[in-house]
Amino acid sequence: MLDLLKRSLVPSFDASSAPRRDFIAAALAPSMAAVSSFGAADASAAQSLGQPIRSEFMSFKSEDEEFRAHFRFARDLVERGETLTWYHFLVFMIADGQRPEPVVRFEGIEYSYFQRLKPLTYRIHAHNLSFPRHLTTGQFVEQARNPLTDEMIDVPPTILTQDPGVIDSPKGYLPLDSKTTKPSKTYSFYRIEGDLLRREHVRAAPASWPMPFIETSTAWVDLKTFQDASVTSLPIHTSGFYVAPWPRWMKMSDRKGHMLGSWTGRKLGSTAELPREFRAKAEKERPDLLQARWSELERPLPFAI
Repeated sequence: MLDLLKRSLVPSFDASSAPRRDFIAAALAPSMAAVSSFGAADASAAQSLGQPIRSEFMSFKSEDEEFRAHFRFARDLVERGETLTWYHFLVFMIADGQRPEPVVRFEGIEYSYFQRLKPLTYRIHAHNLSFPRHLTTGQFVEQARNPLTDEMIDVPPTILTQDPGVIDSPKGYLPLDSKTTKPSKTYSFYRIEGDLLRREHVRAAPASWPMPFIETSTAWVDLKTFQDASVTSLPIHTSGFYVAPWPRWMKMSDRKGHMLGSWTGRKLGSTAELPREFRAKAEKERPDLLQARWSELERPLPFAI
């Protein structure tokens, strides 16, 4: 034991020049210091674990103040701008009376572009592009297995370019294809959690979209970043889900049920930040969707603002 301590802990120590107890004390000193250090760290961690995490609901002084927070999360408080969100999502098949099953993964983007019409009133348009990936390997694919029928089905890219656009303001959310000109209030909720600020949001579906449809998300950002008013577009992370009717490619015919998409993603500064593999595929197949479609904002509004 003495030789082991001598070799492993203090190889340069000369045992013949000191009493045995002094040698052992010197040999053990680094180990004891390490134990003491770990003990202090453990005590600190235990003390930290014993502290309640900060969890507070955030309130706003006015609808205008809350809208500014909302638009910084969702887009950017500039007169004219673009916002790019990159995400991965899983598609689930939920057939009545059957166990829900995952079918395929998608990787994609939502590209939105907007113009301020008057103070705190924005016109927004957006498009989506996503490509299917294999559930387990993550490779880009063109087919997936229908877990209900066990048949292979063709899975096309998801390309959404028919967004009618919306008017967003402190008064609410008004799709441009709405049958009414009265904005609807959407559900938003803000909560401080530790050093983060979380925002829960429920999206209102345009009237032209097939039903049932609902989308809800949670986005979060560092609280200190949110408190910096000079940051007009918050670098958020997000997760959520949406429910929608069967897509045609699932070949579900008249079987009752719906699909569910569950995603995670983040806001990016530009297409230059997209992962190389996804960007290369998008540039090859739909390069037009890697840029804002400003012509959408040139169409006349269906009602006065």
